[in-house]
Amino acid sequence: MTRLSTLQTYHTLAGLFAPQFAVRSARRLMMRPRRLPPRDWEQPALATAQRIHFRFGLSGLRWGKAGDPVVLMLHGWEGRPSQFGRFVAPLLAAGRQVIALEGPAHGQSPGDEANVISFAYALMEVVPEIENLEAVVGHSMGAGAVVYALGQGLNVERVVLLGGPSSLRGVLNRFAGFVGLPQAAHARFLQEVEDYTGVPLDELDGVRTAPRLKPAALIVHDRDDDTVPYGDSAALAAAWPQAELYSTNRLGHWRILTDERVLERVMAFLTPERFTAELPRAA
Repeated sequence: MTRLSTLQTYHTLAGLFAPQFAVRSARRLMMRPRRLPPRDWEQPALATAQRIHFRFGLSGLRWGKAGDPVVLMLHGWEGRPSQFGRFVAPLLAAGRQVIALEGPAHGQSPGDEANVISFAYALMEVVPEIENLEAVVGHSMGAGAVVYALGQGLNVERVVLLGGPSSLRGVLNRFAGFVGLPQAAHARFLQEVEDYTGVPLDELDGVRTAPRLKPAALIVHDRDDDTVPYGDSAALAAAWPQAELYSTNRLGHWRILTDERVLERVMAFLTPERFTAELPRAA
């Protein structure tokens, strides 16, 4: 029996006979990330990065010249700043500075638990230390954290969301199914997470938040993403007054970070002064 099947069996049985233990176990499992090493393709970006530390202990990487407009980036669950490596050279060439934050319990940032709310608070915590912030980019859970932070008052001109969820409720329901919690325990699991974070799940619904958001947004999502449903971004873009949805095919959840067409579209959005030609269209 594999570790996953063992976990699923445990949560299924415990969810039926001792749901309080099952939902607590699932919540801990969901919020304790592994610190995974970078892949080979991330090494060139790491070789040119400067390690930075913020005053409350969070860590990150910086590329570029101090004083240039800043693009702040936030990775997803078990992700790393260097996953944005393909964006670094084009942004530097466009006169931008790149700062990529390591979320709580990731990289050299402190902690052993994380969630979308702690990611959002981390983002809001470092922003006052960053001069000339121009745009924020988030991938996966990092994208969800950006939306929540905007709803809490984060002020920025442009945002790019890559493969992000539109609501925590959907994420929790998918995770509950993944770890084997029986349907009868799903509601209790959602309540466990809500009680633990202290934030009502309805406040983490990006579609509800989007109509009052002011920044221009580029929302990128692949139709074949098997981690976060494409429909999340479609619904978010439809509700956001200044959002554009850029849809791709056959890239999944991770290759949107390295695809040349996505890179071109993101660069055109973040540095419009440098792109006068017709923008690439998704297949």
